[in-house]
Amino acid sequence: MTHDPHQQAQELIACRGDGLTEPQQTWLQAHLASCDSCRDYAEAADQLVRALRSVPITADPALVRTTQLRARLHAHKLQQQQERMWLVWISCAVVTLSTALTTPLLWRGFAWLGEWSRVSTPVWQVGFVIFWIVPALAASVLFAARGTYLGSRNGTPQG
Repeated sequence: MTHDPHQQAQELIACRGDGLTEPQQTWLQAHLASCDSCRDYAEAADQLVRALRSVPITADPALVRTTQLRARLHAHKLQQQQERMWLVWISCAVVTLSTALTTPLLWRGFAWLGEWSRVSTPVWQVGFVIFWIVPALAASVLFAARGTYLGSRNGTPQG
């Protein structure tokens, strides 16, 4: 702050709307009690603020319509996102249930295939793990590509 008390008081008066600290408020009140010119400045500032707040501001009807339209479009977009997320959660539940039910059967199938083809146990187990993980890896790559150059049109990310 400045060393001139009158300039300091005017700066604090201008900042009153933003909130002053307790020491600043105390100093300003004490200064206004003893300084007529700063008290007049504070009263003029208060009158100006009241005058500005009393001026009615109306928006152009076209602006109101455009804003309402954009708000509705945004709300519709958010609703669609929620619906898509609901489908994602249902899909995750179905995949989890399907995996839990089919993994033991697939394990037995690979064990039978390993015995039938006389392949060592570690080999058919590695084959099972690869067969079991490849779909998840492929899906991960596709999801990772979303928003990158793989999922863009004309260089702009989709989303």
